[in-house]
Amino acid sequence: MKKELATYILKLNDAAQSTKRAEDRPLYEKYLASAAVILALVESGAGKDIVEEQIQTHERLWGNTYLIDDSCKSPSNAWQKVKALLSRKA
Repeated sequence: MKKELATYILKLNDAAQSTKRAEDRPLYEKYLASAAVILALVESGAGKDIVEEQIQTHERLWGNTYLIDDSCKSPSNAWQKVKALLSRKA
């Protein structure tokens, strides 16, 4: 699961660097910051309630923002995989 989370973060970073839409870049920074918190919580062995709360926060971020460039497809798909894995574990 940590590998999938790390892969997701790297895909977010790649998308942030490759997007041609300047308005998407600040959103990627928010996604990256939120994903880093999830990784830190998982790595530190935080309680399932805390991890689940951060997963929900990250999911709301995806739901309340709109990325224009197609470079978001790869991280979006990776997030769905990570979310499923984390939700089962949490």
